[in-house]
Amino acid sequence: MRFAARASWLSAAWIILLVSGACSDPQATKEKQFAKGNAAMEAKQYAEAVLAYRNVLKVDPQHVAARQKLVEAFEQSGHLANAARETIRVADLLPGDASAQLQASRYLLRAQQFEDAASRARRALEIDPRNVEAHIVLGSAIAGLKDLDGAVKQIQDAIDIDPASGASHVNMGALLMAQGRKAEAQASFEKAVALDPSSIPARLALATYHLNAGSLRDAETAVKSALAIDAANGAANRAMAVLLIGTGRAAEAEPYMLAAQKAAGTPEAELTLADYYLRMKRADAAKPILERLAASGTVSHLAQIRLASIDYAAGKRDDAHKRLDDVLRSSPNNSDALVNKARWLLEEGRRDDALTLARTASQSDPNSAAARFLLGRVAYLTGDRKLAEESFAEVLRLNPRANGAKTELARLNLGSGRIEAGVQFAREAIETQPGNASARILLVRGLIARRDLDRARAELAPLVRASPDAPMVRAMSGAILMGARDAAGARREFERALEKDPGQLDALVGLTTLDAQAGQLPRARARLAAQVQRTPDRAPLLIIAAQADIVAKDYAQAEERLQRAILADPSNQASYGVLAQTYLRQQKLDDARREFERIAARDPRSVGALTMIAIIFEMKKQGDDAEHAYRRVLEVDPTAPVAANNLAYRWADRNHNLEEALALARSAVERLKDNADALDTLGWVYYKQGRPDQAIPQFQASAQKNPARPLFQYHLGLAYLANAEWENAKKALEDALRLDPSFDGADEARRRLASLKSGRP
Repeated sequence: MRFAARASWLSAAWIILLVSGACSDPQATKEKQFAKGNAAMEAKQYAEAVLAYRNVLKVDPQHVAARQKLVEAFEQSGHLANAARETIRVADLLPGDASAQLQASRYLLRAQQFEDAASRARRALEIDPRNVEAHIVLGSAIAGLKDLDGAVKQIQDAIDIDPASGASHVNMGALLMAQGRKAEAQASFEKAVALDPSSIPARLALATYHLNAGSLRDAETAVKSALAIDAANGAANRAMAVLLIGTGRAAEAEPYMLAAQKAAGTPEAELTLADYYLRMKRADAAKPILERLAASGTVSHLAQIRLASIDYAAGKRDDAHKRLDDVLRSSPNNSDALVNKARWLLEEGRRDDALTLARTASQSDPNSAAARFLLGRVAYLTGDRKLAEESFAEVLRLNPRANGAKTELARLNLGSGRIEAGVQFAREAIETQPGNASARILLVRGLIARRDLDRARAELAPLVRASPDAPMVRAMSGAILMGARDAAGARREFERALEKDPGQLDALVGLTTLDAQAGQLPRARARLAAQVQRTPDRAPLLIIAAQADIVAKDYAQAEERLQRAILADPSNQASYGVLAQTYLRQQKLDDARREFERIAARDPRSVGALTMIAIIFEMKKQGDDAEHAYRRVLEVDPTAPVAANNLAYRWADRNHNLEEALALARSAVERLKDNADALDTLGWVYYKQGRPDQAIPQFQASAQKNPARPLFQYHLGLAYLANAEWENAKKALEDALRLDPSFDGADEARRRLASLKSGRP
């Protein structure tokens, strides 16, 4: 019985093995799964198709047809990253197939992997030297270009990011990019045109190259040649429209916009045409299109949002909000609707509500540069500098052409005392958009702060030529002259600015400074008081008036004005800083530190506030706290000159970290240029390192710049002593004691002088 059972079990096992073996035949599995994938593709069931083709590849990883169909399934389902990976695998499996190499090259170009894209395109051309598209892709890869549609989309996104600046964003300067091997790229595009003179894609690719190289005339010629081949071609008409808009001829773009819309024949193209009319302030032309699109279809919500914007601009705010709320009821996470509503709430003074909606919009669509930009702007206005900076940085990650974000980052960095970073962001904004007046003014401010006055004057020159009587331009010109110690010229410029705009803040600050220097502070305070009376709740003006009060030692008036400024605009960081100065002047050091800490809590990267905290610790003789605070400043900005200088001096005084102190002192001298304290610190580090020959020139320079400081003469005397220059040492020490017989170090100076006179130096 046991044997019979055993035999029965064996028979069953063999049956199972035979059945499973029949089902696991690799060829049968491949064919079955491949057919299943094809059927799913026919039915547009792309997820099922992907699964079936992957089953084929499990059995046979080199099944080319399955990989090609897998690419198609990924493309149809919108999974382009997966499609790109599979395309490259297909190209590896088909090294002799030009179309496979070209398809891989296209994906690599889209991913901005330019070297790999060029390599694949060259391989395609080795196989098929007359392949026009391969020449186009090779040229694009060499030049590091995206296609025309990609360039146009980024420009349009830049407009969406900051609609308030309007057409200034559509600037062909935004298409300028650092190019590599331009000649090779241009040759490849021109070769494509030569191989197929009737190819519109080839001519548009050449136009894209010229755009990115900054040759607008050549770009326009290439687009016109494409239109000469086919005047109704949608891509060519769209390219011409973009060129005209970008070169300040937007009114001429209408026929090309109409032709592009007609060629496409899609709701999306109609929406683009409506957007053009809106940007041209022709709501009457846009409205009928939008009303038709809003009735139904794929762009219904987008059309409703634009119609709401038309209502809002016409003063029909209730209608606008209602229309937008209808969109949000049916689509609560619609980023475009959320962004528009947040903008309106901001305009209506509801900053906290605007911030909430801007956050929601950014979370709903993390890839929306417009939502991120708005979040940054609202965060800045509500005093959250950290969130603002993070948001604008994210905008640039999403769209490197977004000059609005570069300008805002320049403003944030300059406001936080990070001058170098601010100057850099302003430069980048101007490089790609030379007409960006806001960025140019910020650059001039940064250069003045850096005391690079010649460069500041050169950067202001285009604005002087374009708008010589603009109050801001006059005020900046005055600031440059004041930096160059031309008080009369500076006063003239500031007064001309105030003639045009009595409330121009930079001019008021400049005149107040000049009056204070000339001993005419009462006149300055009277001027400011008159302006405060005209605009009593203007926070920046109240801050300037309070600063003049502090100089006049009218601390009660200063505090009263600063409290009003804080009530008028709690997010204005300068109010807290000046209030802290008020406390400092009254030796209320703990109160001052608390105010600076409030600023640092709201803006953890505020170099100015963090530096003042460190200085207050220094004033209170809390050395360890001061050192920790200076380190914190340098973590935020390693080039912060005051923190670098003061920490270097502390370390030198204690013979501690002298090599690091030297690096910090050199950095401070470089940033502070001819500052006497920075030169003295560098000399002090050299002296402590036992290098008096290098210390002496630094001390000589600092003493020459500020001959009234006994400490500088004392240090110079010590260095002369260490270098065995007895007579020079004696004179420097005597000068120090003559300037102030009780300065910190006077006792040591007397002891050294006594030794010199006794002949035992």
